[in-house]
Amino acid sequence: MDRNPGIAWSGRGKVSRVEVSTDAGKAWQNAALQEPVLVKAIASLRCLWHRDGNPTEIMSRTVNKTGYVQPFFKQLMAARGGNMGYHFNPLTTLYLQSDGQVLFQATWPSCFLFIILPI
Repeated sequence: MDRNPGIAWSGRGKVSRVEVSTDAGKAWQNAALQEPVLVKAIASLRCLWHRDGNPTEIMSRTVNKTGYVQPFFKQLMAARGGNMGYHFNPLTTLYLQSDGQVLFQATWPSCFLFIILPI
């Protein structure tokens, strides 16, 4: 099992959970949040998963107490248009190569809620 630490934040209240996908969004699991989880504060988390050595896409998204789910880029653009500035927070994808290298290809300004990096 690989242990992957991360952080999450929500400007709309307390983080209620963080969902992680290690298969390009096909399946999601909840990460373990470290207590205390406070309102409008960074929350520490970890996610355990079995890495089989194959390349994969790792995604993570925050869900807060209001029910707001961190959106994909297309969802965010459809909801808010192009004038988002500081509050531009689409879901982020990391590409894990079989040699352990982590790649990130930004298609928008680099301002997002959180990422999880494999160790």
